[in-house]
Amino acid sequence: MDLMDFSRLKLKSELGTLEIIFHLIIWFLIILFTLGLGAFVFPYYMTRFIINKTHVIDRDSGQIIGKLNCELNLVQIIGYVVLWAILSFITFGILYFVYLYKIIAHCINHTRVIAA
Repeated sequence: MDLMDFSRLKLKSELGTLEIIFHLIIWFLIILFTLGLGAFVFPYYMTRFIINKTHVIDRDSGQIIGKLNCELNLVQIIGYVVLWAILSFITFGILYFVYLYKIIAHCINHTRVIAA
């Protein structure tokens, strides 16, 4: 396959229902034990979780060509979390919705494709 022929590629998530349920249970407990502060970190980990379960597939053959890998971790996102938490509290939660969009953009900017 020609490296520049991106029209033959598609993304496919391999995210299972049980994985989602387990992930949600863990994050529900984290949010509960942190008295809601985990809700500012959860969207990052949810987005990263979905991205890391996504493969790049050749549309014609169905062969896996690569895998998406979001390289963000807690140390890298803590500044954003604190800033947006403060802004969300000041605006009574209104900017939390902007924060959700910014999280996805931030995760995508730190995602790379790893060859299979």
